[in-house]
Amino acid sequence: MKIVNRNIDSFVKKPSSGAMIVLVYGPDEGLVRERLNILTGSVVADIHDPFGVVTFSGNDLSENPSLLMDEALSISMMGGRRVVRVRDASDKITPVVKDVLSTLKKGDNLILLEAKELPPRSTLRALIERVKNGAAVPCYVEDEHNIGRIIGTSLRDVGYTISSEALVYMAGNVIGDRAVVRSEVEKLIIYTGSDKKTISLDDVIACIGDSADLSLDDLSKNVALGQFAEAERILGKVLSSGIPAVTILRNLQNYFLRLHVTKSRMQNGEGMESAMKKLRPQVFFKIKSVFESQLISWSLPRIEQALTLIVDTEIKCKQTASMPETLCSRTILSLSYIGKSVSGRRRRA
Repeated sequence: MKIVNRNIDSFVKKPSSGAMIVLVYGPDEGLVRERLNILTGSVVADIHDPFGVVTFSGNDLSENPSLLMDEALSISMMGGRRVVRVRDASDKITPVVKDVLSTLKKGDNLILLEAKELPPRSTLRALIERVKNGAAVPCYVEDEHNIGRIIGTSLRDVGYTISSEALVYMAGNVIGDRAVVRSEVEKLIIYTGSDKKTISLDDVIACIGDSADLSLDDLSKNVALGQFAEAERILGKVLSSGIPAVTILRNLQNYFLRLHVTKSRMQNGEGMESAMKKLRPQVFFKIKSVFESQLISWSLPRIEQALTLIVDTEIKCKQTASMPETLCSRTILSLSYIGKSVSGRRRRA
C-alpha cells in the first residue's frame, strides 16, 4: 500500500501491524534516514542494538537471496521482534522481496528497505504499493513551508522561539535535505547560546550567512528577473554542494507557483498586497519589492509556460541516460531568457 503524504508521520511513528515490509525511498536522504530510524525505534528500544537490528545491502541480497528470508524469520536472542534493514534497495531484489512477502505473517520481524528515488515504473516500488502487507513511504525534498515548520518545531522542542521574519528568512535560505536542516538548527542553537531563548533575524543572518549565497530562492529570483549570469553562478555552487537537479527544479516550480497563485488572485480583483499576504510562508521582506515587480512583468500565460517547461525538464531528468545537471542548466537559460524579455518590455513601457 502507498502511504499518502498526510498519513506518513503517524504511520512512521506507529506502523500498522499488517505492514511487514516498509519501503522508504526518495531523493531526500536525510529524511529517508530519519524515517527509517523512527520506524526502527517503533519495534526495538535501541536502534543501535546489534541483537535487535541487522543491516545489510541490496548487493548482499543479490549474492545471497536466502539472506532476507532467513533474517525475516529469525528469532531474537532477547525475545521480541527484530528489525531487518536493507540499504541501497533496487529493482534487482524485487523477486526476493516478493517471495518473502508471500511468507511473512503478523508478528514476524519488520523489514525496512532503504532506496533512493524510484520512478513509478520501478518494479520494487510497484510491488510494495500493490500488496496489503507492504507499505511504501516516499521522502521528497521539503518545500519552504515544511522547512519552516521543521525549524520552528525543532527550536520549540528545546525551549527556543524564533521571530516570524527570522523563520521566513531561514526557511528560504537553508538548502538541502532534512539532515541539512537539522544541522543548521543545531548550529543556530549553539550560536545563540543558552542565555538567549528568542532567536532574531540578525542571529539567523549571522549564523547562516554563507547559506544565503547558495539560496535556491536567490536562484529562482534571478531566473525570474532574467539575470542568467547570476543564476548560472548560483546554480554552479548549488550543484557542487550536492543538491540534486530535481531539487533545484522543484524549488523553481514552487517559486513560479507562488507567482501564479498571487497573479491569479490579482486578476480576480484582489489587491497585490492582500494577495501576497495570503502566501504561506509569506514573501521575505528583503525580496518583497522584487517579487512585486515580477508580479507586474510576468503574465499568467508566461508563468504557465515557465511551469510547463520546469515540469517537462523534471520528467526528462528521470529518464534513463539523462544528464540532469545539463538539462537543468538549459532550462534555467530558457527561463532567464523569458524573464529578461518580460522585464525588458516593462522597462520600455
